Amino acid sequence: MNENDEKLREMLRSEEVPEELSPENIKLMLDEKAPQKKRKGISVAGRIAAGAAACAVLAGSYAGTAQLMKARKGDSSVGSIVSKTAKTSSKAPYMSGAESYDDVYELMETASKKWEREQKRRERGNVTGGFFKKDADYAINEESAAYAAEEGVVYDGAPAMNGGDESVGVPTETTGTPEYSDTYDQEEGVREADIVKTDGNNIYYLWNDRVDYYYDEETDAYVNSFDNNFPKMDIATVKDGKFTDSKAIDLTPDLSAFDIEGRFNVTVEDMYIYNDMIEVIGSVGSQAAYYYGQYNKRAYYIDDEGVYHAPVSSTFVSFYTTGDEPELIGTYFQDGIYNDVRIAPDGCMYLISTYNTVDFNSVEDKKNVERYIPCCGTDDEIECIPPEDVLLPIQSPDAKTLLSYTVISGIDLNESGEFTVVDNKALAGFTGTVYSSADNIYAAVYSDYDTDITRIAVSGGSIEPAASGKVEGYVKDQFSMSEYNGYFRIATTINKYHDNDTLLGGIFRKDTASYVERDNAVTVLDMDMNTVGKVKGFGVDEQIKSVSFSGDMGYVVTFRQTDPLFAIDLSDPTDPFITDEFKINGFSTYMQKWSDGLLLGFGVEADDYGAVSGVKLVMFDNSDPNDLKQVGIETLTKPDGYIYSSANNERKSILIAPEKNLIGFPITVYDNDVYENHNMYVFYSYEDGRFEKRGELSLSPNNAADRALYIDDCVYITTGSEFASADIDSMELIDSVCFD
Repeated sequence: MNENDEKLREMLRSEEVPEELSPENIKLMLDEKAPQKKRKGISVAGRIAAGAAACAVLAGSYAGTAQLMKARKGDSSVGSIVSKTAKTSSKAPYMSGAESYDDVYELMETASKKWEREQKRRERGNVTGGFFKKDADYAINEESAAYAAEEGVVYDGAPAMNGGDESVGVPTETTGTPEYSDTYDQEEGVREADIVKTDGNNIYYLWNDRVDYYYDEETDAYVNSFDNNFPKMDIATVKDGKFTDSKAIDLTPDLSAFDIEGRFNVTVEDMYIYNDMIEVIGSVGSQAAYYYGQYNKRAYYIDDEGVYHAPVSSTFVSFYTTGDEPELIGTYFQDGIYNDVRIAPDGCMYLISTYNTVDFNSVEDKKNVERYIPCCGTDDEIECIPPEDVLLPIQSPDAKTLLSYTVISGIDLNESGEFTVVDNKALAGFTGTVYSSADNIYAAVYSDYDTDITRIAVSGGSIEPAASGKVEGYVKDQFSMSEYNGYFRIATTINKYHDNDTLLGGIFRKDTASYVERDNAVTVLDMDMNTVGKVKGFGVDEQIKSVSFSGDMGYVVTFRQTDPLFAIDLSDPTDPFITDEFKINGFSTYMQKWSDGLLLGFGVEADDYGAVSGVKLVMFDNSDPNDLKQVGIETLTKPDGYIYSSANNERKSILIAPEKNLIGFPITVYDNDVYENHNMYVFYSYEDGRFEKRGELSLSPNNAADRALYIDDCVYITTGSEFASADIDSMELIDSVCFD
């Protein structure tokens, strides 16, 4: 019996009701009004939905474009990628693939019909007053989405080489390679991408040049580009802080070989430098969106019935040679907008995309496989993922019209200058959060107050479902998860919705307000995804803002008005417990190990009432988990304005280099008196319990540096149109370069 049944039976025992409100009839009505599932989805703000023909853009040839068009139109001559792995049956989510495409079609059809029924119920509930809960279920959906979208970045501060940054380059006497910084990796050996990379001799920077108009040579006129992106790569050769050579490369010709009424809106997102290649990852969209044989200048296609349809999106990775004259090697694409990417220690890349832009009404018929099954391929092989590689949930997906998948591809990068696609998998109905360790990808999806977790084993580019489990609450993002010593740890915020609506109370308007009770938990699971230990009941009525797992310890920051830092002992996976709690104002959006016994926090300063007032650095002494201490704090506030840092939303904007005793991050200072703002990148060191400002660097007006790195004894700040360098000790400007 569910909670609503019990409430109604209690009322019916005490109040006289008409026949139509008998328990049996009420039960029938409540069964129709089943609780709606709630999902914490992945935020894709800033991503642009792509047309299906945009996949062909990535192929770089008209042959690939023609093949893709055949696939999108349902041409039976277009084959499917051959399954490379055997499947196992299990009564658990995503443990086995479909027997046929019909299975997938029926799954999506069920979700669509559920959505239509719920829409009708909602409309009916809005006019019947007390017989349905009106918008109560929908309100909690919106609230859950708001929680998931709030500011705060969560990272794993696991110890790594070179004082905490596993990716820092190490000079060698034999090669003379300079010492240089790299993107901090969440897990040791699992390489992360970013928009800036260096090999010690060149700095490579990806960005999207967005213009309102561009010059069309054929028409000899300026054309409105509808804010199209022009993807570019800036390359600067450096030596001792001097820029000895520089150039800006327009990537559009490589990525837009198929041109329809203007350039395709290609958005570059991330990059690697790995095994003598530059790997450029991005998404594709277009003002001329391809929709099953038709082109349209807008993001949506309108059919003959006047119904709007969203086009298929695409994610790509283009491979280039390294050096100051990169050449395109080839491009691989898969359906869906870009989600994430990792390069595992075995040299294989796992590219993850979220496919959720096509509505079920666009499918029209189950024979149109290419309209509801994701496609993957290169310029000479573009095919639908075979049914046995489409992993299915054990229940139908949440009610919705949009088709949804998480697509994962394994690409072998072990041959210098070459790439080989090994495997593809699609999780049907899934658009949750993904976390990667060296040997596993964990897919977590929030539904009905719980999170379903699927462990997917990866090795040599192959992708195999391994185990499934469930935990309470929703996971904030991938950095709230960690694999360590054969166990999986996950921090979640639990929202329990107290529905005080009753049948008669709704009629006579005597109900008290419904509300959400909030709690937090850290759950430990074994590799079979069975829960072995759990601690909860901390940060009550607050939500998780950041997490750092470091060996046998976990550190969790929650926030409502103050910033409680909780230390959690995970040494016994079956009995995790809180060792200490330390409170300060504001909250940390990012935490990273600084050295043994010291944990660095970066985040938001706030007053006693929780009102945000600036930016802060804080150093915690965690040498004794039972006695957390603050051993240094620096706050950046402005009484006649305010200070903001984009690093609170993008942790890769922060340079943390303990080996150089250097901390850097971008800030924007707003002055209320003159209505101006100033952008700068500031640097600090930490010594003897104090943060000391080392200096600040600025670029030209209106240019805000969003990344910093070091090479030997020089620091470099970068943005899309300008780089600058300075001495790492004095912070005196050495050189700068602008890109056209």
